[in-house]
Formats: sequence, C-alpha cells, structure tokens
Amino acid sequence: MKSHVKFLLAGVLLPASFITFSSTAKVENKSQPVDLAKPYIVEVNSAKGEKTGQFSGTSMKTDPFLISDELGAGPYAQDKFSAFPDIRMGIGSKITIYRAPDYLVKDGKKKITLRSWAESVGELLSENKIDLGDDDKINFSTDTKLELGMEINIIRVAITNVKKNEPIDYKVIKKEDKTLDQGKTKIQQKGQAGTRVLTYQVRREDGIEISRILIGTEVSVAPIDEIQIIGTKPVITGWCKYNDWVLDASIKNNLDPNRLCRLMRIESNGNPDSIGTHDGTMYYGLFQYTQSFWGKASKKAGYSGADWNDPKAQIYTTAWAVTHDYASAWLGTFK
Repeated sequence: MKSHVKFLLAGVLLPASFITFSSTAKVENKSQPVDLAKPYIVEVNSAKGEKTGQFSGTSMKTDPFLISDELGAGPYAQDKFSAFPDIRMGIGSKITIYRAPDYLVKDGKKKITLRSWAESVGELLSENKIDLGDDDKINFSTDTKLELGMEINIIRVAITNVKKNEPIDYKVIKKEDKTLDQGKTKIQQKGQAGTRVLTYQVRREDGIEISRILIGTEVSVAPIDEIQIIGTKPVITGWCKYNDWVLDASIKNNLDPNRLCRLMRIESNGNPDSIGTHDGTMYYGLFQYTQSFWGKASKKAGYSGADWNDPKAQIYTTAWAVTHDYASAWLGTFK
C-alpha cells in the first residue's frame, strides 16, 4: 500500500497554493447586467491522483468551492482547489479538485469517515478532537504515517485517564523608577506563560463519554513573571520658565511640575519682578504673594529673608506652600 502523498506526487502536480478567487465582470454597455455568468470546467481527481469526473457549466460565483458545488461536482470542505486561468480575470476557468483522502475510524461502536490531509494517525485524531486515554488501545501508534484505505480501530476502556495541557498566565509586576521619565515604561523581564497538566477520569459507555472528573493537576512548566519598570520622574510637557528649579522643587515636594508652571504663567507670565493689585492689595513676584504671606511662607519653606523677586525662592516656596495646605491662597487658581 502506498501513501497518498506518494500517489499525489506521482500522478498530479499540485499547485504551490490553493486560492479562493473572486471577480466582477465590467462591461461597456450599461444596459447589460454588471455581473455575467462565466463558463467553467470542474475536473475531479481522487486522492490517488486519478481523474474521477468532469463537470461543466456557467456560474456567477467567484469561489472555487461554490462554483464546483453549483456545477454538481460535490466538493468537500477538506478538498483542495486550483484554477487556471485565475478566476479573478473574469473569463472563466478550469477548476481542479484534489479530493482529500478519507479514512475509516472505528471508535468503540462508532464508525466515522474522516477526510483530511493529515500526515500521521495522531495528527488525524487531534485534528478531529478524538482523545486517547492512557488505557485505550489503538491498532496503530499515533506516529504511524497515514496510508490510503487505512482503517483505524480504537478500543475504548470503560474508565480511563485523559491528560490535557492548560496554559498558565504569567503575572505582571510593576516597579516604579524615579529616574525614568513619567509616562515611560521599560520591560525588565519578559513574561512567559507556563503549562499545567490536568488529569481527568473519563467514563465511556459504548464509546460515548458519560462523565469527566478532574482528579489531578500538575505544573509542568512554571510561568515567568513579567517585570515592568514604570517611570515616575516628573516631566514638564508645556510652557514653563526656570525648568530646572521647577522640576527639582516639584520632585522634593511630590508635585506635578506642570501645575506649578501653569500657576506661574497665570500669575506673572514668568516675570519675577511682576507687581499686581487687586482690591487695593499689592501682589509680588512670580506667584504674586502679599508681603505678609511671603514672609510667613518663605520662612517655613526654608527661604527666610529671601527677596520676593528672587525666582528660585518663589518657586521652592510655592512648591512647598501648595503641598502644605496653602493652595487656597491662590483663590482656586491652583488646581
């Protein structure tokens, strides 16, 4: 007995790929329909490479399977197709069907005919979701190469164990890094899923599964955690002045520097000598302090005696003030 692969190579030159084509005919006469039926010839080759039938007719369809079905060739979902010329040319084609080999599988008291291009017994069973238990018997080993006309017999034991592999998701661990800019992320260690083996006790009657009970789990491959480094270093993203001082003052007071920049722009537009008035009160510097509030806040912030028009003193004092319950001094401007 020869394998179906040998027969195919000896009798038929299979195309490099099997493509589903589609086309729409375009005609110059607008009074004619846009889509016209095209002539097709469908030739059927057996799994041995022998021609077993030919069909002809017209069709408006553009899929080789649908055209073959319409012309009566009786294609199977597992068959392979080639067409020449290309169906997309819209002039008709010769379609060749290469029948998928079929195999008889006797599974207990059930008889199943399976069509497949699988290479081995195990691949055929896996493709059709047929499980083998530890105690089940089969007339071929799973690595046996499939041959045309092969009959596969499975003897089912009433109670057996079936093992299934199940993936284990990896965990994602996030670590903050004050030296990495805020908004940036680095992968320190790439995660990898693990594998868990689930053992089921399966009960069958006449080849039909009645129950399946999980009786054991075992981790065969442990997952590897993914470690992500999350940047927390403050970053100025918009308008600002005295950026280095603003960043340093913000970091020391756990403050978003962009909020400080925004307040500076609103109050003085970055002018340390700015003087403003409101309701008869004078306001001074980058962040428009009153003289009394400046004296009190600068002292608590560690800049006692500093002039109000000292930009560094105002920046560090303001960063301290808004994070120590003095944000209300700016009448809701600071948000």
